[in-house]
Amino acid sequence: MANMYCKKFRENHPNVEFETLEDNSILITNCWNDDSCTFNFKKSSSAFTFFNNLILHEELLAIYHIEEQLYEFIFTPLSSEFLRDFKYIFAGSEYHLYYSKPSKAFEKLALNFRLNDSDGITDRAFAFMRYSQYFSQEKDRSNLYATNFFIKGDFNKLQFAEHLDLFKHVNLLMSYYDRKSPTIHICNTADADPSNINVPCKLKHSSFPSIINSRRLNSTLLDLIEAARTSTSIRLKYIFYYQIIEYASYYYIENDIKRRIENVMRTPDILNSDSCYQTIIELFSDYLKNKTDAQRMEKLLIDFCEYEDIKDEIACNISYFIDDIQFEGGLTIKKLFNKAEDIHSAPNGIMGIIRKNIDTIRNVLVHARESRENTVISPTVKNNILLMPYLYLLRRIAEIIVLKYI
Repeated sequence: MANMYCKKFRENHPNVEFETLEDNSILITNCWNDDSCTFNFKKSSSAFTFFNNLILHEELLAIYHIEEQLYEFIFTPLSSEFLRDFKYIFAGSEYHLYYSKPSKAFEKLALNFRLNDSDGITDRAFAFMRYSQYFSQEKDRSNLYATNFFIKGDFNKLQFAEHLDLFKHVNLLMSYYDRKSPTIHICNTADADPSNINVPCKLKHSSFPSIINSRRLNSTLLDLIEAARTSTSIRLKYIFYYQIIEYASYYYIENDIKRRIENVMRTPDILNSDSCYQTIIELFSDYLKNKTDAQRMEKLLIDFCEYEDIKDEIACNISYFIDDIQFEGGLTIKKLFNKAEDIHSAPNGIMGIIRKNIDTIRNVLVHARESRENTVISPTVKNNILLMPYLYLLRRIAEIIVLKYI
């Protein structure tokens, strides 16, 4: 019975479900592809036919009114009226942007909203919770102004991706002129599942030690690793962990040259010998002249990090290391192994390959593109997920360097 309702809406939203309950009310679930948002309407011919004029894009906290070509973005009840109203010309087309009270369609949605928190409560559900309480309690809303944000224009001639592009431009300009301006929330969606990423842990192979012996570690590296640990951005985490390797490789002196410098400094008459100082300068000069940043970093990894130290990090997410990783934006990171069984023995030059890959990812994150190929890692949820296996690998390498660096 429920499938007979809102044919046009259901055609536009195949994932939305209509269910007739025992009391003959209609339960509408999975709007915006959001399990936490459910609507319960009393069964009647006109109760929810307005759905046919709506499109609910999962990327937006908004409803789109088809006939009016009008986006209505969910905002909140305010203690004072917000009257901003302006025109925005984009790519030759004019749009009307304004704050106003919610539409009748939105009010119906809010009044019939039901929270389904089985999978957690989303920002969209929180917004509807606020409005559901506002519209259902007359006495508590006398000093509040229900406020949503609207954009009206000729959206029919644009693809949906162009709608999002417009909203990103609007966000930039509204924030440019008013730092406290509310902006459009664009929800990232991805076809990758973060649950596929495994978190490696040393306790997998041994118990937590009863005694830990540690010397005092380099304070700069400790600050960097703490910044990486506490950052909520995957990209910032990656950059901070990379900076640990970058810092250590810049100041790292290989054992051979270190031994030669120490031999010179042990000369009994060093304080009276200009030649000793000259020798030390020449050793440093030759070392720096014959080593690029990449070579010094690779040597650091080889000297500090054994393959066995990072093998578990790779094994936990082996599917990401036996295929090329293709990021949205064009960057491709080459695979480390041809098949999963190959991880059991270290391939020749594996640390050099890992160094090159983490270096390429870092360059794209910092400079927004890979210099030779002009490819990028777009700031999407899918790309954040694809970054995580290399983030975990880089984190383990950084931790080892911090523990061993002198």
